[in-house]
Amino acid sequence: MLEFQRGQLWMEHDDLRRASAWCDAAVRRLPAYVPAQGHLAELDAALGETAAAIARLRPLPLASDDPDYATQLARILGNAGQTEEAQTWRGKAEARYDELLARHRDAFADHAAEFWLTIGGDPERALWLARQNLSLRQTPRARELVRRSSGHPPG
Repeated sequence: MLEFQRGQLWMEHDDLRRASAWCDAAVRRLPAYVPAQGHLAELDAALGETAAAIARLRPLPLASDDPDYATQLARILGNAGQTEEAQTWRGKAEARYDELLARHRDAFADHAAEFWLTIGGDPERALWLARQNLSLRQTPRARELVRRSSGHPPG
């Protein structure tokens, strides 16, 4: 857990190489730890290792009911020009977010807003969810999500 948290810390500070080293250490210690695998895939993609990111991500949406992994996979596949498979994973993520929002809107508003703002392709829905999230959580991340969703530059 500490290795994973260190990886997250370095991701937040945009030190991708250091973040990757810590997330990799977490995965080596516990290969089945899906969050560490997901972050490592995200780092692989950011470092230009697209094939590694896709290979690491493909099993995660099947191992977890968290739609973030399908979202991540859809985004990376789309960026790699694999649009048909990207659309399949995008659709699965959308269906799962719809289920989660119907049952636990407050808990998933932030991640769903990110989805709709990016590959979900519905900025109005993203803004509505981001504002709802901000009403629940007055955090820098929540404020930033509202700014991004409303089309304002970060800052």
